[in-house]
Amino acid sequence: MGKEAAELRYLELKNELCKKIYEGVYQSGERIPSERQLAEEYGMSRITVRRALELLEEDDLIVREVGNGTKVTLKNYGNRNLMDVIALVAPSKNPFFVRFIAEFQKCAWEQDTLLLYVEVPEYTSLEDCLYRLYCKDIRNAVVWPDDQRVDEEKLLRLRSIGMNLVFFDTDAAHPFADSVFLDNKDAVETLLRAGDAFEEFMYVGWDNLYVSNIRKREEAYRKIHPDGKVENVPWKRDRRIERESLERIKGLTEKMENGLILCGAGEIGMQVLEFLTDQNEFEPSEKRPKVTLAVIDEFEGAKKYSFLLYNQDLQASAEKIFECLKCQMEEGAKWKARICPVKGHFEKISSGE
Repeated sequence: MGKEAAELRYLELKNELCKKIYEGVYQSGERIPSERQLAEEYGMSRITVRRALELLEEDDLIVREVGNGTKVTLKNYGNRNLMDVIALVAPSKNPFFVRFIAEFQKCAWEQDTLLLYVEVPEYTSLEDCLYRLYCKDIRNAVVWPDDQRVDEEKLLRLRSIGMNLVFFDTDAAHPFADSVFLDNKDAVETLLRAGDAFEEFMYVGWDNLYVSNIRKREEAYRKIHPDGKVENVPWKRDRRIERESLERIKGLTEKMENGLILCGAGEIGMQVLEFLTDQNEFEPSEKRPKVTLAVIDEFEGAKKYSFLLYNQDLQASAEKIFECLKCQMEEGAKWKARICPVKGHFEKISSGE
């Protein structure tokens, strides 16, 4: 057998064993088959098997003990990967994420890094999508999970076999990935401070409290206004709000006097502003003073309305993500997952400006 063919054989075995580790066939601390058993199972020489195991040992994936076999060792370390390619992984695109992609692409260009956008196929988990990238030798990934749940055990296995991960807009993957997201507490507090002159407050947010940003924004509001109104609208992946929910918000708005409505997401703010404007709810009258909206995150067409805005600093978020990936690469076994809230900017938006 030629040298190149032999090398392919032991790399093939190494990748097969990595796959079994990712799939949980081999658990942490569990013995894998002996050299002899692997040679028989895969039809390889023991020299080839030994070389594959040496590579796994170099990656700290296994520990070989004389007289005690070879054990799998899962590790939550940073990996010394080159930063030449980064995959940006998400289950879908929306206007907010498209803006983030644009900022992240600028950072990638400045860092001489190739950026690949990968949309997670339907019925495929985030982790399985990341594993497929690993098989294509892409070892750095930035993940925006949106509403997808994460499998912590699989994230640990992905990190163990060599992937560096940063999750954006959530801390759901901690402690197996760095987390970069909006400083939700600052966003809510800033908008409510700007609305000190108002006498009544209402928070409008999605009902999917599994998503960490949705949950944290509502929690921050409730902490400041424990008796304040909260209206949860049904979560949808396309972010559309049913007319029934908008009518209910309109009814609550009509009962407010000198009120501030805080919308926990740009998509909510856009639809509520559009609906209430069409219904003339922002026109002051003798019976009811004008109601003002405050919104977290910019949205398309925002300049048509007047409202308070707390906008994400997506450039700062993109730069922080690159910094996190570099730290994972440089720190190796000393790496510990970071939680990085990024402050945004407050603006008063006036229609027509």
